[in-house]
Amino acid sequence: MFGSNATDRPANDTPSAARADGNPSLTERFRSGRNGEYHETDRAVSPVIGAILMFALLLALLALLQTTAIPALNEGLEFQHNERVQTDVGAVDRRSDRVAATGTSETVSIESGLRYPPRLFFVNPPPAAGTVRTTDPRMIEIANATAAGETGDYWNGTPRTFETRSLEYVPDYNEYGNAPVTVAEPWVVYDRFDETAATRAEQDLVDGRRIEFVALAGERSVSRPDDVSIDIEPTSAPTRTVTVDDGNEPITLTIPTRLPADEWKTLLADELDPAGDPDDDRYVTAIDCQQAPPDPCGQLTLTLEQGATYELRLGAVALGSGVGDVDAAYLTDIEGNATAIPESGRQRLVVEARDRFDNPVSGVHVTGSVSGDGTVRAVDSVTDAEGRATFVYDAPDDVDGTRDVEPTLRIGDGPSRETSFEIRVMDRDGGPNTGGGSGDGGSSGPGSEPSVTITDVVATGNSGQDRYDVTLETVAPDGTVDSVDLQLRNPTTGRSLDSASVPPGGGTVTVSTQGNSRLSAYRIVATATDADGNTWTDETTVGGNGS
Repeated sequence: MFGSNATDRPANDTPSAARADGNPSLTERFRSGRNGEYHETDRAVSPVIGAILMFALLLALLALLQTTAIPALNEGLEFQHNERVQTDVGAVDRRSDRVAATGTSETVSIESGLRYPPRLFFVNPPPAAGTVRTTDPRMIEIANATAAGETGDYWNGTPRTFETRSLEYVPDYNEYGNAPVTVAEPWVVYDRFDETAATRAEQDLVDGRRIEFVALAGERSVSRPDDVSIDIEPTSAPTRTVTVDDGNEPITLTIPTRLPADEWKTLLADELDPAGDPDDDRYVTAIDCQQAPPDPCGQLTLTLEQGATYELRLGAVALGSGVGDVDAAYLTDIEGNATAIPESGRQRLVVEARDRFDNPVSGVHVTGSVSGDGTVRAVDSVTDAEGRATFVYDAPDDVDGTRDVEPTLRIGDGPSRETSFEIRVMDRDGGPNTGGGSGDGGSSGPGSEPSVTITDVVATGNSGQDRYDVTLETVAPDGTVDSVDLQLRNPTTGRSLDSASVPPGGGTVTVSTQGNSRLSAYRIVATATDADGNTWTDETTVGGNGS
């Protein structure tokens, strides 16, 4: 009973017996290992666990890439995009100068936004949308600048102001957190960071004796992830050049700017001349900022060297809406002044209406009148695209002796809004002279007038000096010429650069100029004066070696 347990096993479960159907016995299914131990097999579990672990590792890697690599890649794309935008803003500045010079509109695109490329298995942030905007308007001022001729009625030393804005690109990236604001002021383009600024180009406000800027007008503020088109429209163009000099005080130029003073000192290093040396081709004697570094300058004031002439070339363009027409500020003569015509003759009179930037204004109605004999009639009384209107002065059919008349054309009240012409009407019958002015020469016969004539000009200068030997002849019936004066003048402003006295009978004298006073051309003017103060003139234009 206790000796054997063979009788306790099922008949079909003997260790050595194989099942007739070929399937393992119950003992074989549960017995494995040594010593006959019984447990279930786990050979099918290992591949499943391995697959789960690999999938988990893949998810962890993807998560790591999503939180580290993808932001880094996007930051690189944003940095490259910001460099392209800086180039676009610089293009707006350059095109604005060209539009002002030509008077022709242009369009520039700014890549204000960035869309990220699709990435399989990864999630990108929403597109970055930067803002293109114009700033609030601020004022430019030019003080103590004076010009010659009719232009001097406007440029008479009174401070002249001009409104301008700046163009800004304000980035809003997802990863590139310290991206700068790129700013285009009318005189320089720069990147503004939180505590500093870096210029992207040289300033173009002052270059020797040339002063230039193009004021920016219009309201614009656009934020989008796509390109923004900037339509640049001329509002004061094409630009004209006006020559000015100082009166009793040095010319000052005040501009709004957010660059700090140290940046401006670097930009203007080649123009700065605190000692006022007239021979070093530098004309900025002082740089003053409203606020000290590191704060933005706020207002920058440049003081220019006295005793030099300067060329102003100003303009304005619109970058957005809300820009009105620029009105005419003054009228200047183009043709017909200081002329002489015979009785019953006629003289063409041309004027140009200009705005406060010295550029032509079309569509301005001009009226005319005359003080003295004769009449003024309109040919084109409304200014054309070049800002010009044309009139004709008709002299009387007969005058007794020489007469001086003064036709006046005007666009409104005030000295700067009208221009007068000095015209001498000559008596063909040789009657007595009744006024001074510019004569047409003549011979010393009965009833003839004195005259002065420039017969020869010889340039004898060198690389550092413009020098001219001038020969004059005078006609002085009955010894009526009291004195003869010769002047070397600036051809634009009429300012005398040198002078010499000539014997009443004529002769050869020398006039010259050197250093920074040299110009590319000069007017040589000879004036004969009689005992009563009447004058007769002759003049010619010669080339120079200056700029």
